[in-house]
Amino acid sequence: MSFLGSTTRQLVKQHRTFTPCVIQQRYKHSVRVIITRDLPEGQMRNVYAGEVHNVAAGYARNYLIPKKMAVYATPVNFDRCGLVDPLIAEKEGRQLAEENIGEDLKAADRLKKYLKNKMVRMVRNVDLNTPTMCHPGHVSAKHLRQKLSKQLKIDLEPHESIQIMNEPVVGLEEMEEKELMDLILNMEVGEDDGPNSNMTVEEAAKEGVGLNDCNTQLKYLGEYVAKINLAGGYAVPLKFRIERR
Repeated sequence: MSFLGSTTRQLVKQHRTFTPCVIQQRYKHSVRVIITRDLPEGQMRNVYAGEVHNVAAGYARNYLIPKKMAVYATPVNFDRCGLVDPLIAEKEGRQLAEENIGEDLKAADRLKKYLKNKMVRMVRNVDLNTPTMCHPGHVSAKHLRQKLSKQLKIDLEPHESIQIMNEPVVGLEEMEEKELMDLILNMEVGEDDGPNSNMTVEEAAKEGVGLNDCNTQLKYLGEYVAKINLAGGYAVPLKFRIERR
């Protein structure tokens, strides 16, 4: 029994009549090949031996492979050609970079925790007429490197640098870690700050300086903060006090 009227049946028929059909599309399959000889002309002009390319499967099967212009990019063929698969090289490069970033971050965290509750003391003679001023002498990035090495057994690499804030910091020992990190990350570089561009890595290591250490020289007593710039772009605060001898 049907409950559809004639008008309704006509609408259904029209709907069925104009229902679009699905058209299936076939996509070209591509394969990776290793080019085995220079191809200065033709469809792959300016392609040279040793390069890896994606080409249509039929073009590889019917033309490149039979004419010994290319071989399929398989591990065996990479070995035979004495080549490294660029996809594998890229993957290994990313993994190595991630591992290095992880190691750099761990090193920065260890140093930050080690220095967290430490205040490095720098003792200097003072001017009798100006008891808050060092005389003779001063405190520089080089002096801080030497202190870190001798007293705390921390040896910075030449590519790792020390940047010193020019002015004393009030309440430095009571400062929270986040506040201290914000302080060094927003540190302004003084006009006299700059790299030791005339030195090689070996010369910088011998002199006990960093290639990009600041040239700031502190002459007054007080509590100061420095930023240690480490590999991977990480920074660690260093608190130090210049005291009267």
